Amino acid sequence: MKLARLLLFAFGPFTNKTLDFSVGSSSLHVIYGPNEAGKSSALRAMTDLRFGIPLRSPDDFVHPAGDLRIGGVFIDQTGRPVGLIRRKGRGTTLSGLDVRTEQTDPGFTVDSGLERELTGGLDRQEFEAMFGLNHARLREGGAVLLNGEGDLGSALFEASAGTSGIAALLAALDTDAKKLYSQHGRAQNAVINEARRQLDEQRKAWREAQTKPAEWQELNRAHDTAKTALDDLTKALEALRRRENELTELRTVEPLLREHDRLASALQSYATVPDLSAQQREERLAAEQALQRAQIDLRESEEELARCAAALDGLVIEPLLLDHADAIERLVSGVEAAARNRHDVHQQNGLIAKIEGELDLDVARLAPGVNRRTILEAVPSSADRVALEGHLAEVSRLGERLEGYRERAEALDAALQPASVLPDTVPDPLHRQAFTAAIRAGQAQGDVVRQKSEADRRLRELEGQLALALSELGLESEQALRRSQPVLEAQIAQAKQDLTEIEAQLTKWRDESERVGRDLDGQQLRQRQLAAEGEVVTAETLRQARAKRSEEWTAIRRTYIDETSGTDQLALGFDAAKALPETFESAVGEADRQADLLRADTKRAAGLEECSARIEQMELRRKELAGEMAARRADRDGVQAAWRQRLVQAGLPDLDPETLREWQGRRHEALQLVERVTALRVDRDRVLADAGRAAAAIAGELRAVGHALATTPAEEAEQLSALIDQAVRWEQSATAAEAEQQARLKTAHNQRIEREKVGRQVSETEAEHRRHLDALQAWHTRLFLAGDAPPEALKSRLDELDGLARQASALADAQQRKAQLQAVVDDLLTQAAQVAELLGEAVPTMLDDCADRLRKRLGVSRQHQQEGHALIRDRTKAQEKKRQAAAVQVTEAAVLAGLCTRAGGATIEQLPELEEQAAKKRELRKSLALLRQQLAHASPQSEAELRARLTGLDVPALESERERCRTERVRLEQEQTSVQRTEEQARRALEVIDASDRAALAREAMESAAARYRSAIRPWARLKLARALLQEALNRFRERAQAPMVSAASAYFSLMTGGAYERLVTDEREDRPVLCAQRAGGVTIGIEAMSEGTADQLYLALRLAALELRRPSHPPMPLVLDDTLITSDDARAANILRALARFAEGSQVMLFTHHRHLLDVARSTLGDTAVMTHRL
Repeated sequence: MKLARLLLFAFGPFTNKTLDFSVGSSSLHVIYGPNEAGKSSALRAMTDLRFGIPLRSPDDFVHPAGDLRIGGVFIDQTGRPVGLIRRKGRGTTLSGLDVRTEQTDPGFTVDSGLERELTGGLDRQEFEAMFGLNHARLREGGAVLLNGEGDLGSALFEASAGTSGIAALLAALDTDAKKLYSQHGRAQNAVINEARRQLDEQRKAWREAQTKPAEWQELNRAHDTAKTALDDLTKALEALRRRENELTELRTVEPLLREHDRLASALQSYATVPDLSAQQREERLAAEQALQRAQIDLRESEEELARCAAALDGLVIEPLLLDHADAIERLVSGVEAAARNRHDVHQQNGLIAKIEGELDLDVARLAPGVNRRTILEAVPSSADRVALEGHLAEVSRLGERLEGYRERAEALDAALQPASVLPDTVPDPLHRQAFTAAIRAGQAQGDVVRQKSEADRRLRELEGQLALALSELGLESEQALRRSQPVLEAQIAQAKQDLTEIEAQLTKWRDESERVGRDLDGQQLRQRQLAAEGEVVTAETLRQARAKRSEEWTAIRRTYIDETSGTDQLALGFDAAKALPETFESAVGEADRQADLLRADTKRAAGLEECSARIEQMELRRKELAGEMAARRADRDGVQAAWRQRLVQAGLPDLDPETLREWQGRRHEALQLVERVTALRVDRDRVLADAGRAAAAIAGELRAVGHALATTPAEEAEQLSALIDQAVRWEQSATAAEAEQQARLKTAHNQRIEREKVGRQVSETEAEHRRHLDALQAWHTRLFLAGDAPPEALKSRLDELDGLARQASALADAQQRKAQLQAVVDDLLTQAAQVAELLGEAVPTMLDDCADRLRKRLGVSRQHQQEGHALIRDRTKAQEKKRQAAAVQVTEAAVLAGLCTRAGGATIEQLPELEEQAAKKRELRKSLALLRQQLAHASPQSEAELRARLTGLDVPALESERERCRTERVRLEQEQTSVQRTEEQARRALEVIDASDRAALAREAMESAAARYRSAIRPWARLKLARALLQEALNRFRERAQAPMVSAASAYFSLMTGGAYERLVTDEREDRPVLCAQRAGGVTIGIEAMSEGTADQLYLALRLAALELRRPSHPPMPLVLDDTLITSDDARAANILRALARFAEGSQVMLFTHHRHLLDVARSTLGDTAVMTHRL
């Protein structure tokens, strides 16, 4: 259905936004929206209105998702307006809409038929693929055409279905199929090829893994023999190794036992030495060292106590100074500041005297006889100064303004002198209005010359195409084309089916007749070969000979025995040249001879009989087939005659049904060309007529205003253009004159108004100036000025008073500073008296000397106090050290006494020797215990058992027997290695045959390869079938749509390229049809030679042609384009817009863009009536 109005109630950034597509007569709409204006939302709205708003819509960023609403007013196929509204939600979201109020119509139910008409029977993806085209899809389509190198079937199919990559899809299907199976023997990477190879290899391995029983028995006996020998050797080696280990054990423990006896004897010699601990020596040494250190510390502490007592006696400390140290320090710190302040007080006295002298002099010069206080009291306050300065500023400003107003009044008076009379070139308003309307009507015609040239060009192009189409159809004129009546498709199909069935039957019978003829020739050849070997007697010839013999005997019997017939009749049945007996004997002999020959060569006779029978049957079948073919040829002639009669009645050429179908398709295209030529002629005549009427109207208006007409060309188009130029120039001159007159009148009126305003401003300013002058009179007396002093004198007097005020302020500051300094000096004297009183001393007369002496005395007292504290601390430490040293002496003496007691009452001097002997005794015990541990580790037997086994054995005997055992062991181990190798070889050979899983693995591998083979067959078959079906669909679509689609696309492509390419043609390259383009000069190029932009234009032309061919048999749907002209310059964009305008003659086209200049290009190219523009 055609969209008349798009109602964006609540969608994306839009609220109650309406796009009206019903205005104007054109179906080509250009919708412009700048960036962020909602162009993408409007595009989605057009699709969502037809197919529903997605659950996750990106257009709910302004309105809540549940409030999204889109409406539309459509025109159905009957021309009736239908209102629909779509909401976001689940279930039924489409409902009726009142087209007048644009409100939901609850009484209107949307049935399935209306919804199918709304969607055109398509789903969202199909609609976007076929009727939606953006810049990315356009570039992709052009790239696919370039990559496909112009393959005709792919190009037509992709453009018609809106898909892309058909050639790539076919290649991908081929590649995927070859991954599964390849016919080349070297392609072993394919799954099926590899599985087949592995299946053959594993089958061979499985067969080789089978073994005979005799071979297994032989290998088994060899393995048993080798295993028995290995077991015997192993047992002998184990016994030998045990004996060798026993000898090694005895050889190891023998020196240990001897060492054990030696240590036990040495330990017995220390039996009288007391057992002392290993730490006793360290305890003794530590106690002795601690005792010596305690004695030293005792001496040092006594010396330190004596030093501290002597030092404390020599210290001198004044407690009063220390108690009042803070006050003394404050006094000392303030002495230097007091000295500086006394100096500053003398300086301030000089400054005060200087300021007072200058101030008195300035007061006497300013107002003689007036004291200083009175003068200072006349200085204005801040508020008074602001008011005074305001009056002074206003007086100055108003004076300047008043002077400017008076000068402006004089200038306006000079300008308002009587003006010159205005010229009479301004036209009458009624004539002017009619003249403007005529110009606008002429301009509304557009560029008539270009339109006529374009119409003529298109007319010549279409007439050339029509002539070519009529020539291809074999018709002489348009009337002959219109007189021809097309045959129904069903009649063509029926006639084609009848002829096809007859031809199929004739072909079948013709093939059978040829096959029977070949068989007949073979049987006849065989018959001649059998006959060439000699006379051939068959059962039939024998039957005939016997029948002749019987007939002659019957005749003789009837004549001579039965006497039932005469002799004259008897002669009629015999040879007259021979005697009767001879003839009968000859017949009897012939019958017997044939019977003998038949018995002698029965096989050849049977073969000849068979050949004869088959030859007879074949000749009969040939006659039957000839009759059937004659009948079917008669039927074919009848069908063809009826077909020709129908063609003659319809005024159609004598063509077979299939050719006629293509002829009728081209006839339909030719009729469309006729209609387009007729419409174009009518449009051109209408444009020229409108141009003539507009030119006459403009010429009449020019004459009415008295403008002389220039000589114009004879043609209406050029005459209109020239008249419009003359009219526009006259209108511009009239407009300029009228503007000049209006400007003069307006200037004079404005000057009078301004003169009155300036007069009022002069009066007001003079009154305000006088008011401020009166206010200044009171200040003259206060500031000791004459009454007629100018405002500048007031300003100078204010500056003088300000200077006096500053001097008075400086005097006050100097006096205050002096008082502050003197207060600091007085305070320091008071502090000195207080400190002297605290210390019990006389009040000092020299403050600086007193402060220095107090500072030094305080420093000495503090130093001696600190030294006393340090000495007291040292004395305390010395006392504590002395106490600790005495305690250590007592403790360590007790420790030494205990050590002597543990040593059996020995003295301190005897302890070192006893400790050394006790250490040796402990070492012997340790060595003996270690030796016993070694014996335990060397042998699990007891010491007594080992000594018993060593009785009578010495070291040489042990070594001799160990060497013999070692030599025998080495020999047996070498023999065991050899036997073990033999047993392992026999075992592995037996495992390979008996226990090997090679056969099972091979069988498993066979099953795996077979499974892979079976699993790959079905996908490979599906891929091959899919490719074959897709290729067949391409071929059928190419055969069906090639002629009409290429013809329609040629016209669009020629328009888009501005005539640079005349048409599209097909060519055969590498046994496949390809699409080519023919330039204006007749040169044909392939798609691969085109630029990307031209390929994009070709893809768009094919899409338009496909949709145009789809229109008659499908519901009308709008074509929606989104920024498809983004990479086109103005010239190419204009050509594409012309093609879209032609397509829009039968369908609605909506072009969305964010480029403002495309609106101007569209209007200048197509005019305001051929294209409708909208703004978001």
